[in-house]
Amino acid sequence: MKTHGAVAAGHEVTAQAAARVLDDGGNAFDAVIAAMWAACVAEPVLASLGGGGFVMARPAGEPPRLYDFFVETPLDKRGREELEFESRMATFAGGVTQEFHGGYGSAATPGVVAGLFRLHADLAGLPMAQLAEPAIAAARDGIELNAFQRYVMGIVEPLLGFSQESRAIFGKAGHEHQAEFSLIDEGTLHKQPDLASAIDYLAQTGADGFYRGDLGRALVDASTTCGGYLTDADLASYRVLVRDPLLVAGRNGRFVLNPPPASGGVLVGFGLKLARQMGLGSFGSARYLEAVSRILHATGLVRGEYGASPAILSDELCERYQSLIGERPLSQRGTTHISVVDQHGNLAAATLSNGSSSGRVVPKTGIMMNNMLGEADLSTEGFHNWPCGVRMTSMMTPALYLGADGSSVALGSGGSSRIRSTMLQVMLNIDAFDMTLHGAVSAPRLHVEDDLLSVEPGFDTALLDSLSLENQQRWDTEDMFFGGVHAAKVSADGNTFSAVGDARRNGHHIIIGSEPS
Repeated sequence: MKTHGAVAAGHEVTAQAAARVLDDGGNAFDAVIAAMWAACVAEPVLASLGGGGFVMARPAGEPPRLYDFFVETPLDKRGREELEFESRMATFAGGVTQEFHGGYGSAATPGVVAGLFRLHADLAGLPMAQLAEPAIAAARDGIELNAFQRYVMGIVEPLLGFSQESRAIFGKAGHEHQAEFSLIDEGTLHKQPDLASAIDYLAQTGADGFYRGDLGRALVDASTTCGGYLTDADLASYRVLVRDPLLVAGRNGRFVLNPPPASGGVLVGFGLKLARQMGLGSFGSARYLEAVSRILHATGLVRGEYGASPAILSDELCERYQSLIGERPLSQRGTTHISVVDQHGNLAAATLSNGSSSGRVVPKTGIMMNNMLGEADLSTEGFHNWPCGVRMTSMMTPALYLGADGSSVALGSGGSSRIRSTMLQVMLNIDAFDMTLHGAVSAPRLHVEDDLLSVEPGFDTALLDSLSLENQQRWDTEDMFFGGVHAAKVSADGNTFSAVGDARRNGHHIIIGSEPS
């Protein structure tokens, strides 16, 4: 029998993979696993089996738990003169440029494959081969490249053209040579046969196929030959970590957030605690704009002063977690999110990232490696100064909202450093302003970085003129800069579902079973 539920994700193919599993009787965890496999095919810059991520899971009748399968710094270093670590300039909308680094020397130990199989072992009910089949079919048969994914590829085109293997995957036919590399066009049927074979291999062999088998051997050989850090020991020692989440009280429910060493959940929790103690006024009012802009400014200040140490939440959390954040390099690039809920009360919120992609593909697998070690904000002392063998921290914040009325929401966002402000505002919209899920996600947003207030259209310009933060950038349209929250909700009785995929990031949602009236 089909399982009633809801899914929201960043691509139609990703959402359909989850919906197909629910329709086949799988639970929310089966569905989110299928969607994660599919996202690595349909959203190849934002998600990859060569990257990392988190899943916030609440099995029905049990406490929530956080599965941390984010990337880890290598166990050892090699001479910098031996490293493949090259600068590339990416171009964003408006001609804004940013420096990225590619090559095997930018790749940290990946965790997505381990995360998929640990989640499957703990919480799934259907065979992994069945859950991987939608992704295999999509990679084998091809997906028409949509405008949003083509835009994302365009930003990091210099990285996608980094190596012969990546050019063969993302370049037009006949443009595989670096000098003439050109990305495939929107509307192209994008086939990835090597990735289809790799997913099929992993579905049959399990995580060992990646961390101890032929695929892992191919990765280590290429890394060693081409100037990377990764070794057999890095792969063999990698473990998924299961953590207790942060729990923060709201006005009408509880927030369940990503704990340290990730920093996003701590910062969102800090902002939510500030908001609970302040009068917010009505949404969009002068009081709202002043209060929320100050809260967002404060989260930026406390991040700079404390490195998002949980000391900002409570003495108890300080004692428990303080040592977990400060020394960890911070990663916060391209991300995508998937939310799934089902009729049984199972909740899953998954956030994945591949950084901005290293440009290096594991030979004959189609798996693009991350470039988390090549991000400028890793170390104030410069690149390659990270501590060895530690889980990197991240702004990613997969979360749950448990309403006082018994309803539950799974949600999360992409958006780099803006994740903290995006998630804070959407959660306040749900909890403090009692908005519908669609209203909470579609409402205009703010972001504060240093002393600059960025504002989406939709707020009263006269009220914006009166704010204490006078340095403002007022956007003419909604944009992926302000994140992309994909959220799914189930009522207390498990009979009513809603979901929304954020249009800012090409969101899609599917309801299986009854919808809200």
